[in-house]
Amino acid sequence: MQYKIYWTPQTQLLELQGATIDFRAVDNVYYEHYFLPSGRAIATWRSNRYYQREKMVSDLPQLLRGATYTIARDIENSDRMFAYLVVTFFDEQYQQLSKNSQNADSITVTVPDNYDFYTIDLVSAGSGSFVFHDFVIRQKTTGILRDNDTRIAPKVYTYLQIPDKVTTKTLRVIFSEPEAGTVDYMSEWIKETQQAVQYIASGDIDAGFYRQYEAEIINAIKSSRQKARANKLEFVGYGPISSYAALYYQNKFKGSLAVISDDVNLEPRADLKIIRAIDDVTYLTNPIAPNHQVNLIVNHPKYERLSTLEYETPTPDEVRRQQAYDLAHPKKNIISNFFTKNKNNTQ
Repeated sequence: MQYKIYWTPQTQLLELQGATIDFRAVDNVYYEHYFLPSGRAIATWRSNRYYQREKMVSDLPQLLRGATYTIARDIENSDRMFAYLVVTFFDEQYQQLSKNSQNADSITVTVPDNYDFYTIDLVSAGSGSFVFHDFVIRQKTTGILRDNDTRIAPKVYTYLQIPDKVTTKTLRVIFSEPEAGTVDYMSEWIKETQQAVQYIASGDIDAGFYRQYEAEIINAIKSSRQKARANKLEFVGYGPISSYAALYYQNKFKGSLAVISDDVNLEPRADLKIIRAIDDVTYLTNPIAPNHQVNLIVNHPKYERLSTLEYETPTPDEVRRQQAYDLAHPKKNIISNFFTKNKNNTQ
């Protein structure tokens, strides 16, 4: 999983006097200051806000104790001024446990076992201006979002899951619905079966509607289909944008299927408008036990829709139950069935 952190008007600011701050977009903040001494913190993100007391919410996720994370910045520094991140961990008594700072695009930190909260400061050096886009936090793995996944294009990732035994020729391709704060694959909502599944996720705003790197996505799907030895594709979306992507890429592969949600957005922009396909399209139904989580601050996609997906092949539990049933109820051979059926005639 990857956490995306933006600089918003709600972010705590420390150096306002003499500064010019222009929030051009959620991922584009212009900062200018010609009199700020180097080494001063400009903005601070914290993991321990208390809403009832401070009327602010935590703007950093909790991290796993003892785990190692990579924190990568996306900042356009100028010739005269640059900005970098400082990560500080504290215990329950607000005593500093460790401090990590480096003028690099990414830094690696290990979370102390006894930490209680942490802060990330945006620190300046020099005078002038810079443009802040975002920074991301992700646990260090052999891949990007998790072990063995790959990057398709900038901020676009894929993860191919191929079981030991594949008994279907249909590759299921699942697009992640974009979220404001996280980027991840929906694998925890998908049952493990004898079917290959490809997950595609994007860290772009609104996932770029999965159109910004169309050629790269198509090549990744073709590569996964070849690895899974599949001759058919089934595209899945569970929200407005992921369902849009499922319909769009269904049209790019002849004979493919699409499973989408009813709230699909067919026209996110005038230049991205598509026609709702009718053939080979089915819809996710509402689950029996819907998610009743109260969305106080952040609206999350309706992940639970994926629980209504149908499967071509059985899950490992279903296979084990069938095997146990077969052992308890052995099938009789043809000769045995004949004598059982005609036992009264043979007496």
